[in-house]
Amino acid sequence: MRLQGVIDTLGNLRLSNPHRVLVVGCAYGGISAVVNLLDYSRGQARQSVYPGPDFKGAQCRRGVEITVIDERDGYFHAVGAPLAHVTPKYTNHMWKRYSHLNELKHPNLHFKHGSVKKIDPEVKVAEWCDRNGNTHQQAYDYLVMATGLKRHWPAVPRSGSFEEYQRDGEAFIKKITGNDPSKYDGRRVVVIGAGAVGVEFAAEIKSYYPQIDVTLVHSRSEVLSSEPLPADVKERAKLLLEEEGVDLVLGSRASITELANGQFSVTLANRESITADFVIDSTKKGTPTTAVLPVECLNEDKEIMVHQSLMFKDTIANASSHFGVGDVIAWSGIKRAGSAMVMGQAAAQNIYSAILNSELPAASDQYATAELPAWDPVIGLAVGKQCLTYDPKNGIKYGVEVMQGYFGDDLGWAANLKYMGLTDVVERTDSPMKEVEAMKMAEVGIKPVSAQA
Repeated sequence: MRLQGVIDTLGNLRLSNPHRVLVVGCAYGGISAVVNLLDYSRGQARQSVYPGPDFKGAQCRRGVEITVIDERDGYFHAVGAPLAHVTPKYTNHMWKRYSHLNELKHPNLHFKHGSVKKIDPEVKVAEWCDRNGNTHQQAYDYLVMATGLKRHWPAVPRSGSFEEYQRDGEAFIKKITGNDPSKYDGRRVVVIGAGAVGVEFAAEIKSYYPQIDVTLVHSRSEVLSSEPLPADVKERAKLLLEEEGVDLVLGSRASITELANGQFSVTLANRESITADFVIDSTKKGTPTTAVLPVECLNEDKEIMVHQSLMFKDTIANASSHFGVGDVIAWSGIKRAGSAMVMGQAAAQNIYSAILNSELPAASDQYATAELPAWDPVIGLAVGKQCLTYDPKNGIKYGVEVMQGYFGDDLGWAANLKYMGLTDVVERTDSPMKEVEAMKMAEVGIKPVSAQA
């Protein structure tokens, strides 16, 4: 009788314990999953970008407990990095500490500042290391993998805390400007690599410091050469760079040598050289941060293989409890912030659907699963004071007005926060971010497209 009582007690504990969701990485896809899961658990679902299950305000009996493990202590607007790391007044605004966001102050939401080292899907346990080097175990019922790509500074912060990031940003801007406005004339900055990051950094520097000479060097004959975009899109991006005053050197590889006086010598393939006061290397390609997962769930590019529901493919144990969102998964189109946020919402829908289904009687109708279509290659590119957008349906649009409609004054940060419904505990009166009265999904790059990739 005593043993039966223990068994009954353990059974009741299992039934009363909340459903545990672990979110690894909390950039665009991760924070979208968190915010939407909180909404669903309160019976307050927001409008879905793509069709999904209608929960009609249903709340699960056991509740949902969400744990986030992230290397940063805040939500950083990576789209705004070229602005944050070029002009001081935007640096701090692009990083919102989780502890300062009103909507993330929830008793069932916990943030862990550290790095995941291993995920065991069979036992549903993640091993992670905190900032002091201590190792911990985190059990879960559902996992959202949202770690994105490992990108290099200055495309993303290299620091994990807001204070460290502030120091890095200030130091980087001083290297661009020399920290002396009286000497901007004659100063030269060279950016290597004309992918999206290189294009945006070169254009932002020239836009905010017009006296500084900016040269963009690229090994191929066209900018954005690695992107699956039509030639006329790449040509238009080149023309916009030239209009902003950026000097272009295309079709030439470059090697960099630091000189004794602190300057740099950039040697081109034809042996000509450019003397620069500072060089930004944007040629390093991002790589998926998936080494913590079993290799069986990855493709040859180390991306997570997922179904259209964003569930892991059935190559590992408990695959249906594991979801991937954002840049870390194998998906069609160009990796973008808006796409990641849509994925975060769909993953949250499907996790909550599974949670509700697990509490239903066996014979009950089950909640459906949301599935995302393949996406066409689309892009929104900031080129100084102008913006270039492209999608197959609407073609190319560009100009200053396009910039205001798509990115606003802060590369879409205010629109992003408004779309996610996030507000800072302390809203500074000197903030450069203007209130967004009417925010369209297109402003943060979220736009349904056809299923044909």
